[in-house]
Amino acid sequence: MVNQLTKENKMEPRIKNGFFRAIIFMPLWLIIMGLVQSVGVILIMVSSGVDMANPDSAEALFSEISFDSPVMLILTAFSLLGSFAALWVATKFIDRKPLLSIGLSVKDKANEMLIGLGFALAFIGGLFLVLWLIGAINITGYVGFKPGVFIVSMMLFMAAFDEELIFRGYILNNMMDSTSNRWIALAGSSLLFALLHSGNPSVWSTWVPMTELFAAGFILGISYTFTKNLWFPTFFHFGWNFFQGLFGFEISGINVDSWKMISHENTGNVPDIVSGGAFGIEGSVITLSCTIICTYLIFNYYNELEK
Repeated sequence: MVNQLTKENKMEPRIKNGFFRAIIFMPLWLIIMGLVQSVGVILIMVSSGVDMANPDSAEALFSEISFDSPVMLILTAFSLLGSFAALWVATKFIDRKPLLSIGLSVKDKANEMLIGLGFALAFIGGLFLVLWLIGAINITGYVGFKPGVFIVSMMLFMAAFDEELIFRGYILNNMMDSTSNRWIALAGSSLLFALLHSGNPSVWSTWVPMTELFAAGFILGISYTFTKNLWFPTFFHFGWNFFQGLFGFEISGINVDSWKMISHENTGNVPDIVSGGAFGIEGSVITLSCTIICTYLIFNYYNELEK
């Protein structure tokens, strides 16, 4: 077994250039994920007794989906399954290396998971406090605990893990194979990450949301360029989305009420590029500035460890 794995690790990729492998992977991933997710949609419709010959019946079922819905959880699970299927095909037949090599080892990674989650809480909580102190938001109430938070947590974790598998585990990993400059690889993977979210609501409301999405690719990927492990970015990504919703913010322009514990509203006292407007805090220059600063701090931390 060891000899077989060693031999597989030494095999050259069928496509030599890592940037080309990453670009070719994108449509492959979308096709395979779409096919697998379609299976999930069909299973949901059949189990719900939906008349599959009646488009209105299916539309009614999926139009009422919320973040804390079991249907959303199932769809996210099938999306993750589709991503794993695409990654298996790509690593097996294009990269010719083990799937685990993209950074899935959990050995001695508990601290990175906890640090990623804690960092996300400090980041989002700090932004909430800043926006409140400068009068950008006004707290209108405290909602309290909601049972649906457990389903939401599982769904958000799978969604974050899914994107980290694709954009850091495969795309950034492959781009790093073809350049010794980590910033070039980060820029390439971050651009694709931002483009994936370019259809989100209010993403083009100002110049900030797309810029922040691009910058988010750097803060999520910088640790990976040192460790080649996915658990810090996965738990940070999960926490980023979870705590945004908990503090009552939109998530990348998507309004969520399923698990927020604090209700607030924009006061209108500051421009949208400061408050984030309809896109949420990811549309704020304060968030963008903090993302850039924290990316440097994470880089400096891992860089010092390597010395």
